[in-house]
Amino acid sequence: MSITKITFPFYQVKKGENLKTISQKFGIESTKILLDNNLSPKQIKEGIFISIKKD
Repeated sequence: MSITKITFPFYQVKKGENLKTISQKFGIESTKILLDNNLSPKQIKEGIFISIKKD
C-alpha cells in the first residue's frame, strides 16, 4: 500500500500584488484562486495567506 502526500502550498500576498499579478505569477486562473480560497477580489490584500492549488 502506498500513501500519496498531498500538499497545498500557501502564498503570502506581497505589497503591490493583486489577484491578476498572482494569477500570472503562478499560471492559474484568477477565478480558481478565488474559488479555492472562498474569497472575493477585494479580499486579496497584502499579508493574507492564500492556497495555491495547481490541478
